[in-house]
Amino acid sequence: MSGLAAQESRVSIGLEAGLPMGDFGDFYGVGIGGTLGYEIPVGDNLGVVAQAGYLTFAGKDYDLGIVKVEGSSLGAIPIQVGAKYYFTDNQEGAYLGALTGVHLLSSEGSDGSTNFGVAPMLGFFVTENVDIAVRYQMLFDKNELTDESVTNSYLGIRAAYTFGGR
Repeated sequence: MSGLAAQESRVSIGLEAGLPMGDFGDFYGVGIGGTLGYEIPVGDNLGVVAQAGYLTFAGKDYDLGIVKVEGSSLGAIPIQVGAKYYFTDNQEGAYLGALTGVHLLSSEGSDGSTNFGVAPMLGFFVTENVDIAVRYQMLFDKNELTDESVTNSYLGIRAAYTFGGR
């Protein structure tokens, strides 16, 4: 049965992995954590989503030539909203989506920061209750030393179990 009458809001709980890319990957290793999600169908092929969670990225040691600096881990609390467009019926099969929101970041010895971010994503419902998604997460920040804008990014992979829906 298609249409909004057959669709329900649903909650998900997911395991997350983050693979830092570019300059971000020079200072941090793989991140792991979890997220909670909520999705509301708003059309035959469209869903509005909200996600929040926690990831921790392992710190990497780095060499500044004369001295070697021991890296500290980075904690991230992503709070994002967005949309999913399903290629078939809503809440089934493959989808494209986008998330936007903030990441609250903190590491040992820092005051922490709040960074705006966006993430295009591609996902697929493997079964009625298992959702796998890959996203390219971009976090916009300012380099404190040079005052230049920088984009820190990571490839995020989420495997989630959903409650509700069909």
